[in-house]
Amino acid sequence: MKYTLFAACAPFLISPAFAGGLTGNYAAAGAAIGTNSNRTAGSVSGRLDSRTLGSTIPVSLRPQLTIGSATGGNVNVTYDVPVANNVNAYVGGGAGFGAGTAINTNNQVAGIAVLGVEGEVAKNVVLFTDLKFGFGSSTTYTPTVGVGYKF
Repeated sequence: MKYTLFAACAPFLISPAFAGGLTGNYAAAGAAIGTNSNRTAGSVSGRLDSRTLGSTIPVSLRPQLTIGSATGGNVNVTYDVPVANNVNAYVGGGAGFGAGTAINTNNQVAGIAVLGVEGEVAKNVVLFTDLKFGFGSSTTYTPTVGVGYKF
C-alpha cells in the first residue's frame, strides 16, 4: 500500500521541467495590504519579491522585502504545482521579521504560511498574487499582488 502511494505521487514530486507550469526565476514589485490587531485593513506597503526555482524538484525560494509605512521581510519555501501552461499554484511557509510589517510581527520573528498563484502573461512578464498568514504575537493575513520580470 505505501509503495503504491509513493508511485502515484512520484511524478508530481520529481517532474522535470514541471510539465507545463511556470518555470524560471523572476524579480518583482508589488503591494501588500496588512491587517491590524482587529483584523481590518491596515497599511498598504510596497514589496520587492523574487522567486528562485529548484532545478530538479518544483520547490521555490521566495524572499520578500516590505517597504513603506512598515519595514521588514520574509523568506518562504514553496511547493509549486502546475495548473495550466505557464501557471503555477504554490503553497509553503517560512519566517517573517520586521517592525509593524504587513505580517504584524512587532519586531519579532514569526512563522508564515503562504498560498498563491503565479503565471506568465506575456514573454518574461509574470503576475502573481498570494495570501500570507503570519503567526507572531497575533494571527494576521496579508494579501499581496505583483508583477515581475522572468529571467
